[in-house]
Amino acid sequence: MVFNNVVINTIHRLVTDLRRDPAALAQRAKVKLRLAGLRLTNRLSRRSVTGSGAVVVNLTSFGHRIALVHYALETIAAGRIRPRRLILWLDDAAALAHPPATLRRLQRRGLEIQSCPDFGPHKKQFPYASSTPTLPLVAADDDVLYPRTWLAELLEAAARHPLEIVGQRAHTVTFDGDRVALYSRWVAARGTAASYRTLCTGVSGIYYPLGLLDALRAEGDAFLRVAPRADDLWVYSVAVRHGIRARQVGEAQAEYPAIPGSQRGTLYRQNVTEGGNDAQFAACVGDVERERILRDDPRDSLVLRAIPALRVVSSDDT
Repeated sequence: MVFNNVVINTIHRLVTDLRRDPAALAQRAKVKLRLAGLRLTNRLSRRSVTGSGAVVVNLTSFGHRIALVHYALETIAAGRIRPRRLILWLDDAAALAHPPATLRRLQRRGLEIQSCPDFGPHKKQFPYASSTPTLPLVAADDDVLYPRTWLAELLEAAARHPLEIVGQRAHTVTFDGDRVALYSRWVAARGTAASYRTLCTGVSGIYYPLGLLDALRAEGDAFLRVAPRADDLWVYSVAVRHGIRARQVGEAQAEYPAIPGSQRGTLYRQNVTEGGNDAQFAACVGDVERERILRDDPRDSLVLRAIPALRVVSSDDT
């Protein structure tokens, strides 16, 4: 009887959801199907997570999300192009000593799990930048299901503009007169021109050139004081100070599905709804940078004229 009631209630919820929002229900079903495939891949695959892409992909994770991060890692490993190195940075002593079985299986296929201090979200950039890197960096998030073409698109755009930051998703810094508007009033970036007003956000992936990594290393851990919870804002301020523009890969922001159950405890409430981004932006962007942003209209970078797309690599598929 209890089993029958569970089945009836489940069917009732499905029918209700289908009537209310069939598109959302279809999307949830698609995500669940993809997760099932990724679980199977994680258990059975022996395919290397690394490949010929001349870049290092970094992620970080914490708390309950460490048990889910293998989904994001598997989507990167399934990409048409795979990175030269794939690194997960952790400050969790227990997880470092005894990683979940899902991560141990990925380690056998080439995943690197590295220890670092608790730099918060800055673990995606600062530990690697501090290591005197020889390859550019792509920062990814631990709660996203990436498409197969994700890294290939970033590298193709970076090959045309190798000295700039390139992101799949960006905002345009908006002004009220000569004052920076509240973060909540910034608009989604449109177009692919480079500008100091373009701020790439990490959720959909960002390519950082070696010049930017050098600048991050030079500025050290000042972010702990001025922007401890806002790595995107800190990296943006460093880029503007050092004359590095950013551009978006496509005409519109790229949005990818989130991993169910991974969104608890995110920084969104503190940074966006409670105004944390505005305070941190003001702390890390000074008058000189603000003037540079204000006077810069979106345009092709003056640092380096765009060059024809390089043949990065056709595919890492085997």
